[in-house]
Amino acid sequence: MATIPYRWQRWLDLCIFLNVTGYFAWQTWQGLEAGRIGILEGVFVIHSAILCLCFLLRTPARAIQTKWSHQVVAIVAFYSGAFFMGPETTDSPLLLQASWWALMAGMAIGLVSLVQLGKSFGVLIAIRTVRTAGLYGWVRHPMYLSDIVMRLGFLLSHPSWRTSALFLVSSACYVLRAILEERFLLDNAPDYAIYMDRVRYRFVPGIF
Repeated sequence: MATIPYRWQRWLDLCIFLNVTGYFAWQTWQGLEAGRIGILEGVFVIHSAILCLCFLLRTPARAIQTKWSHQVVAIVAFYSGAFFMGPETTDSPLLLQASWWALMAGMAIGLVSLVQLGKSFGVLIAIRTVRTAGLYGWVRHPMYLSDIVMRLGFLLSHPSWRTSALFLVSSACYVLRAILEERFLLDNAPDYAIYMDRVRYRFVPGIF
C-alpha cells in the first residue's frame, strides 16, 4: 500500500480525462458520420460524459495498491473496452436485437452505478470512499457487471472467435480485479468486511 501526493493525482486525473474524453468524442463523431443515431447512441453519449466527469471530479485515493501485477489486471479490464467498438458484423435480426438489449441494459446499470459511485470512481485498485447504497446494496461490483454486459452486447453483434476471446479475457480480468480489490480493501479498510457480510454477492444476487 502507498499514497500518491494530491498534486500528482490531480494531474493524472486530468490526463486520463483528456484521453478518455477524446476517445469517446471520436467514437461519437464516427457514429454520427455513419448515420448511427438512435436511443442507444444517445444513452452511450450520456454514459460517456458522466464517466469522463467522474475522472475530472473524483476524490483523490487515500491509498493505492503497489503490486503492479494487480494493477495490470485492473488496467486491462478497463481499457479493453477500446476493442469493443465498431459497426455490426452480423445481419441476424435475433443477434442484433439481443445485442441492443444487452447494450442498453449494460449502459443503464453503468449509468446508475456511475451516479451512485460519483467521486469514488477509479480505474486502479485504491481506497476511496466505499459506496454501500443503491445498486451497491445489492451487489458489490455493479460497475464491473455493467461493463461485462456491454461487452456481451458487442459480442452478440460481432460474433467471431477473436471477439469471443476478447470477451473472455476482458470478463476474466473484471472478475479477477474484483477479487484483488476486495482483498486490498479487507487488508486496509476494516469496515469493508462489514459491507461484505451484508452484501454477499459480487455481480449477480444469489449467484455470484
